Amino acid sequence: MTVPQRHSWQPPEGEELVARAPVSFATGAADRVQGRRWFRDTERHDIQGELPGWPKGPAYRLRSRLGSVVWAVLTVVFLLGVLAVAAVFDGNVPSGSGSRGSGSLGRSEDPENEETDFPVLWAAPGTTARTLPWELDPARHPDTDVTHLVLTDRRLLVLGGLQDPGDPWEEILWETDLSTVAAVERRPYSVGGRDFRVVFADASWCRLTSPEGEGLVGRLTAACPADSTSQ
Repeated sequence: MTVPQRHSWQPPEGEELVARAPVSFATGAADRVQGRRWFRDTERHDIQGELPGWPKGPAYRLRSRLGSVVWAVLTVVFLLGVLAVAAVFDGNVPSGSGSRGSGSLGRSEDPENEETDFPVLWAAPGTTARTLPWELDPARHPDTDVTHLVLTDRRLLVLGGLQDPGDPWEEILWETDLSTVAAVERRPYSVGGRDFRVVFADASWCRLTSPEGEGLVGRLTAACPADSTSQ
């Protein structure tokens, strides 16, 4: 049995590494889609069962509108209770109190894909987005694994590895030439404003998130053939 060499991936000679950052498929933040994500074709059909090599994942349902309203009412009641107790005890309101609902995110500019649905893959048959690796899905890969988005002066890649810093082995899970990337768009209606969308030349796209979101988007945008970020 051949044991794979342990190493941190570097581009071959003549290819320049521009940026790399941890990345995964994004997760819904608005009330009805919170904690959820979907994989869609252009008719909004669920396609995760059609993606080759993908293991089975969770089948999410939208939260009901009634449930969202009830949750919002309960949150308001809870906060009023906190304020009332704080008023009794010298008016000190606990630090960090506040709603975790979608109201804190501001206003969505794409409610169809951020509030009433939350696709992280939008792909007709045969398009580039359908080739993305399942390891980008936090609901499918082990907690010990991590995926990185890597940008070079020629390619966009997804690398897979372990979170253990003592084990730097990585493998290429996916790659595409930069000419297939049409645009990179910031998605500010997200937790921490960390989400962004990569749109491919065939109109398929994916929604990703990274703790280095804004800086990563800037470098991706500068490298893309079409300079078009979206606020």
